[in-house]
Amino acid sequence: MSANRRRRRLSLLVLALCSSVLLAACSSIPTSSPVGHIEADSGDDGASNARIPDGPAPGDSIGEIVRGFLAAGSGTGNNFSVAKSFLTDAEAQEWNPQESVSLLSNDTDLDSLNIGVTSDQKTLTISPPVVGLVDSSGVYTSTKPGTQSTLEFSLRQENGEWRISSAPDGLLISQAEFQTIFLNYSLEFFTSDYSYLVPDSRWFLRSSSTPTAIINELLSGPASYLSGAVITAIPDGAKLSDSNVVRIENGIAHISLEAQDPAPTDREKGLIRQQIASTLKVIPSISDIELTIGGQVVSASLQPKTDSSVQVDGPPVVLANNSLSRVSGTTVAKVENSPDLKGAGASDPAVSFDDSLYVYLQDDGKKLMRFKTDTGAATAIYEGKRLVRPSLDRFNTAWTGEKENKGALTAIGRDGQDYTVAADFLSGRELVDLDVSRDGTRIAVLSSQKSEPDRIDVVGVPRDKAGNPSSGVSDAPIEVGSNFDEIKDISWAGSTSLVALAAMEGDGTQPFRIGVTGPSEQLGEVPDGDRIAAGEDSRSILVTNSSGGLYSYNSNAWQKLVDVAAKDPSYPG
Repeated sequence: MSANRRRRRLSLLVLALCSSVLLAACSSIPTSSPVGHIEADSGDDGASNARIPDGPAPGDSIGEIVRGFLAAGSGTGNNFSVAKSFLTDAEAQEWNPQESVSLLSNDTDLDSLNIGVTSDQKTLTISPPVVGLVDSSGVYTSTKPGTQSTLEFSLRQENGEWRISSAPDGLLISQAEFQTIFLNYSLEFFTSDYSYLVPDSRWFLRSSSTPTAIINELLSGPASYLSGAVITAIPDGAKLSDSNVVRIENGIAHISLEAQDPAPTDREKGLIRQQIASTLKVIPSISDIELTIGGQVVSASLQPKTDSSVQVDGPPVVLANNSLSRVSGTTVAKVENSPDLKGAGASDPAVSFDDSLYVYLQDDGKKLMRFKTDTGAATAIYEGKRLVRPSLDRFNTAWTGEKENKGALTAIGRDGQDYTVAADFLSGRELVDLDVSRDGTRIAVLSSQKSEPDRIDVVGVPRDKAGNPSSGVSDAPIEVGSNFDEIKDISWAGSTSLVALAAMEGDGTQPFRIGVTGPSEQLGEVPDGDRIAAGEDSRSILVTNSSGGLYSYNSNAWQKLVDVAAKDPSYPG
């Protein structure tokens, strides 16, 4: 790279840093990001953070061309025109930047990556470390430590300058750039009984065409890990009509679907409108929608009122003073008529949403007990060898499984009937923990295997009309939090995130929030944490440690509850 060009990039970086200090003192600019200038007159909410990277300079070597092309992936304006300027005219027509996204860690600089070049200077390979991947449908997955993506480029000279004649589809950008130019949205589907909406979290490029991209993915159906666990009111093959775009005028999103055969009933029309309206409502520029099917307007009056999530109203349950207890503020109170658990080898309580029943393990994990508050009676409902912490779903079905697992989970219905639920991905692994999402459609499963990092799988739970689990979970689990080496404990934290006590390579175990299809974020530090639980969001997290300390997460800080000794926290559901 020429000295003049380096000086020009340095001056632009200084300008960007100064602007950042003046405009947003709480923001930071990652030093490994490509340097460019900022487009100030864009109508996009994220324009203040959007970079327009530099194009190729005369005389650039093939290494500078490839690195420049990769750096230009963060410039999305005018359909990635800057990145395409590094390509031959023919390749610029073929390259698809939105086929996938590979994420570099923020501390990785493109200039530090080794490049392999053939002797004829026409083929170049580069193997960057990757911490996350996003597929063409917007589904994010984290990658295991040490994962590399090998990229191969072919180059030739065009008008006397090196240009890329063959480039892999997709983008390679840093984590910070990703969260600047991509936005997270949830496609909304229904539980099998239509009682709740279930979010399918995806990532979309920030642009004026985002609403269209979102609706096209909604029409395509849920992600594979939700297969059989959620339903859609939208018929197979449904498509946008006319110009195949979602138009937004004066805050109204106009969605026109082609005619359907057979024509949907009024109830079905209302459910379709509910899915679309709920999916688009988080876009600030949209205040309402107008939906037409086959040219006929679907009235808003047909749209049902479906709850967007299951509310967690009650306080968490813990074991304290040899009793089932509830945490209230900074104190712990015994559950009325709780059995005396002294010497019972009790652990891992869970409580129903309506506070009508509790389950817990006894005899050091050999028995699953159920305590009904109306009768005050505690009875064994299942026996095993070494069971993991139970989880209660909204149907009051208790879920557990054997630590030494043969590829199955166990669910005990409210009527006492037990169900063996096949989970082939667990076969031969040690089951560590599980937790059912509060809408009952997904189960998060933590497992381990010798010489491998611990693993979280999130998978859909198909059910029959009565809400009972079917004979197996979905056969396409999504792996979550793959960037961790060790994971002690997990809990749902709302509809699209988990919290976990986890450790990355060389670090101690600390609390993290992990998107089911998104990156992870450390939530401060708690000494010697061993169990974690959360309610609807990250403001309700509890962590206990091995000495009985109980910590609550409030205002982005951990507070130890004084004079409280408790273990095994769990929120309702």
